[in-house]
Amino acid sequence: MHSYRSFHEGGIPIFKPVTMEVPVRYIECDLMGVAHHCTYLVWFELGRVEIIRVIGGKAFVNKNNFVFPVIDIQCSYKASARFGQTVIIETILKTPDKALLEFEYRILRKYGRELLAEGRSVHTLMNTEGQTIYQLPGTMRERIEQYHNGTLWQKQ
Repeated sequence: MHSYRSFHEGGIPIFKPVTMEVPVRYIECDLMGVAHHCTYLVWFELGRVEIIRVIGGKAFVNKNNFVFPVIDIQCSYKASARFGQTVIIETILKTPDKALLEFEYRILRKYGRELLAEGRSVHTLMNTEGQTIYQLPGTMRERIEQYHNGTLWQKQ
């Protein structure tokens, strides 16, 4: 996994993370008001759905009856989020390899931008009948390339 630090500290940014803010809700916390560890995976999913929306992939996936099931997910916890705080979810979609999509995530506390967790997930492409698709279709690949080279951002 590439460290986000490589994108921000001395490396040339290849593409921008998609960011969103989410309040830490009471239902996501334990009795001490600390966000439960499983909540971070939910936040990863929120970030993943947002980046797919930004690149226009949701309509493409729905039109073609594709799904992207998780085949690997990792999370490294650094600090706790607490009820009433707001977290920032940063998500990056890496350049796809065949029909695999890999996302990288960072969860930060909004105030102070303290790193709370970072992780990654890998997804394969399948149709709704459960058959694996081995090549990412051209239209989806083009949208991802536009995201990576910045031209998608200029249009929004």
